[in-house]
Amino acid sequence: MGQPTTASSDWERARKPEQIEERRDAILSAARHLLEQGGVDASGLSAIAREAGLSKANLYRYFESREAILLAILIQEMQEWTEALGRSLSKLPGSGDVTAVAQEVADSLQGRDRLCKLLASLASVLEQNLSVETIASWKRELRELYVGLIPPLCHALPQFSKAQANEFWVMHALFQMGLWPHTQPSPDVEEVLGREEFADMRMDFSERIRWHSLILLRGLESVEPPRIRPQS
Repeated sequence: MGQPTTASSDWERARKPEQIEERRDAILSAARHLLEQGGVDASGLSAIAREAGLSKANLYRYFESREAILLAILIQEMQEWTEALGRSLSKLPGSGDVTAVAQEVADSLQGRDRLCKLLASLASVLEQNLSVETIASWKRELRELYVGLIPPLCHALPQFSKAQANEFWVMHALFQMGLWPHTQPSPDVEEVLGREEFADMRMDFSERIRWHSLILLRGLESVEPPRIRPQS
């Protein structure tokens, strides 16, 4: 990409719902390309506008900020991931096998670098520069997607209550977000970690997800999470 595929005047004339949706898709496509090339830091508003072939002013017709663009991509990535993982867990009906479930969780994130990049930047970057209503809408969608993973998890692990399954997804998400940056070292850090003296500090993302999921699942088997009371 990088060169306008549609004249600027065409962007300005978009009025019909299908035209607006087409413009939004083009913006999201441009942002995805930048994410793949340079990550979140390379996906600034000006860069996205150039990649999509429109001005920053026109971009604001479709999204309130670059964070809103990246959140829209994250929602799509989350939808694809949760649907795929739900199908995988459905293949383990009533097995009660926490080892198999932990492996499915780890396998489900293989190749989903864009999802992991965005989740790792959620609190520090993506949830900034947004209106309160946009944040509220995003939070509802995020909660709905994770809640959607509770039934397939309980289906695979009938010994789990809904509260236990919910706690697993909460803790899994927090661990995944924090883990990702540490498994993507810069070239200099990677060189240092290649030395034998630092062998114990090397981290493989998939293996750490699998191991953490297994530990968490085994722990939750014997513990019922406390009920969280709304703040008054």
